Amino acid sequence: MIYFKLSFRSILFFLVLTSNLNALQAQILVHEEPRHRPVFQNKEIRILNVLVPPGDTSLYHMHTTPSFFIRLSNTVTGSQVQGELPVAGKSRAGEIRFENLAPPNNRTHRVWNADKDTFHVMDVELLMKRATFDQKPLILPNLKLEIDTNWVRAYRLNLLKGNDFKTKNKKQSLVLISLNPSTLEIRHNGKTGHQTLKPGRFFVIRRRQSFSIKNTSESSSQFVLVELPPK
Repeated sequence: MIYFKLSFRSILFFLVLTSNLNALQAQILVHEEPRHRPVFQNKEIRILNVLVPPGDTSLYHMHTTPSFFIRLSNTVTGSQVQGELPVAGKSRAGEIRFENLAPPNNRTHRVWNADKDTFHVMDVELLMKRATFDQKPLILPNLKLEIDTNWVRAYRLNLLKGNDFKTKNKKQSLVLISLNPSTLEIRHNGKTGHQTLKPGRFFVIRRRQSFSIKNTSESSSQFVLVELPPK
């Protein structure tokens, strides 16, 4: 009888401990989750580079801001909203989407990688309290608008060999994110250089800054351009 009581108490303690750990884990904000690594932040945005190794699962974490996602890998994945059943998924490189995850649309979930390659995503959290555009979408060569919301606009930029992209003295901030390996000539505020880019390499172009790139690769260079509302 004594053994039974000790065992029951042990089981009860374990259940309470597990419950408390789950509750604590649920309080982790997305930028605090170890696989979601912050790589840039200012008053407008926080950029997270998300890398989930093969067979790995993230902790439960909370999304609490409007967010823009860019998938950079072709990976078999899964996800689970806390308290719900798991859902299988498939990441396709180049997919983009916007979700307004601010209250009351917060999401607490975990994700895992069921593939043999690393699951790679960029998560751009939009930190502005209010957001609205007061000008029409950008009209520039090789640029195609795909997402248009009050919080963010997203464009596809496709540069063939020798093509360039230029922006100067814009009222709004921009973020340019590479989707595929490429070699570019880059001019930023009067400084020129050459860089070889990997998927996920990004450039933050602040208001009134000049910026241009020229594709010097043999193949096309593909990007996502994120436009933020002016202050």
